[in-house]
Amino acid sequence: MRIGFVPAIVSSILVWQVGHKIARDLLLTGKMFDASEAHRIGLVNEVVAPSQLLPRARDLASQLIENSPSSLRLTKKLINGYISESLDRQIEQAVRDNAEIRQTTDFREGISSFLEKRRPHWSGK
Repeated sequence: MRIGFVPAIVSSILVWQVGHKIARDLLLTGKMFDASEAHRIGLVNEVVAPSQLLPRARDLASQLIENSPSSLRLTKKLINGYISESLDRQIEQAVRDNAEIRQTTDFREGISSFLEKRRPHWSGK
């Protein structure tokens, strides 16, 4: 948003992950946030200290390996099936929107201002 891009593809996934209201806030403001905020809004399941990342990953892997591989595979397929058709449609639209924004003056200004480390001068075109 801050440099003239449309967060097209990520927006579809973000709305699904955190809901419309939070996604709208994040996408329209372009604000940055830390891991604690990502956890608070439900974007991530947990936050661990860097020194605990590998032990936690091993713990999670140990939990998963205790389950039936067939059941895991089909459960993941089931969960993804709830959103796949809608997500496919949204991503197709996102690709079109992404191509459209790249033709605008604001897009070119956003990229130039970013590379030149200056504030953009938006024209709305």
